[in-house]
Amino acid sequence: MFHLRRVLISLSFLIVCLTGCSGHIDCNSVQTQANTPSEDGFTGYVVERKDDSILVVDPAYKDFGANGGKSRYYPAKWFSNAPDPQIGSYVEIWTDGSPENEPYPGQARAGTIAVSSPATPDGAHMSEEDAIRVGLFTPDGEKISIPVIVDVQFYQDVGTWTIRMRDAMSTTENQDEIEIRVEDVEPVE
Repeated sequence: MFHLRRVLISLSFLIVCLTGCSGHIDCNSVQTQANTPSEDGFTGYVVERKDDSILVVDPAYKDFGANGGKSRYYPAKWFSNAPDPQIGSYVEIWTDGSPENEPYPGQARAGTIAVSSPATPDGAHMSEEDAIRVGLFTPDGEKISIPVIVDVQFYQDVGTWTIRMRDAMSTTENQDEIEIRVEDVEPVE
């Protein structure tokens, strides 16, 4: 009887663990990924696409100012073999193990890609991904060489999205962020 109880408790624990993790790999929230990045994967926003390659820029910068480098270095990498993620998606990418090129932005071949699926805010017609994509294709967004998505906010009371960006290639120390407002409209089918 004691062994049966032990087995049932173990099975219950296993079921709870597996159920809680079932959606974690395929569809993470941006906040979860930003707070617990994988050591192996490269995370960031897809900001450009050419054929089956995507440019991913991590909004978390590294400070190399103490060593004479840039005080705001944003990791960026082109990934080939990435036909699915759309511009505006927040992704985590693992390479296939082939050699990577190091010029900025780097280059690698994607092996596995996990796309986050943040919930569309209450009252919004567009997703965060759609709002970023629209913002990147505005005249102000297109002026940026390598866009860094700093922040995305939806304001339900006025029906607009605000996307704050900066240019990863900027040589000025105190480069101002640009703020792009996007009307929250229903997507056309």
